[in-house]
Amino acid sequence: MDSNLIEKYKQEMRNFQRMSKAVKPTMTEPSVSKPAAPPKQSLPDGQGSISANVTAIRQLYPIPNAKVTIFEGDIDNMQVVDTALTDQSGKTKNFILPTPQKNLSLESSNLQLPYSLYGMLVQADGYVDNIHLNIPVFSGVNSVQGSDMMLLETAGVDKGPFIFNELQQYTL
Repeated sequence: MDSNLIEKYKQEMRNFQRMSKAVKPTMTEPSVSKPAAPPKQSLPDGQGSISANVTAIRQLYPIPNAKVTIFEGDIDNMQVVDTALTDQSGKTKNFILPTPQKNLSLESSNLQLPYSLYGMLVQADGYVDNIHLNIPVFSGVNSVQGSDMMLLETAGVDKGPFIFNELQQYTL
């Protein structure tokens, strides 16, 4: 090998090394933008909210455009509070609802429930209607009610509606 070529290569490497010491590149982490978290909804005392998550086939598939009706009272005498359609992910808006004040849960002598009970009717084309009764809504809290619907063709003889009683006793 030609010794002049080797010396020329060595000289280029020294020059390159000197230049790299003079200019120090700054290595920065690439910026990763996190998805914006939805704004936390602050509810005043005496108001709570409920939203629905409507799915099919053991909660695997969301049902878009399902009609969700929130009501007070029983099935035969319901007073409609609000209605909305589900989005592509099977979710509704937050329905803002009146509730008892939070301080009711602090008084052991109080006989009034410290939460309100609402009903939810879920309807979608091709599915059996679902009715959820006695959904508790607490002041300052967003309750999420799931509703897994059954296809009409798989429901067999029972064409519904299917009624679910969500009532539980909450010890506060």
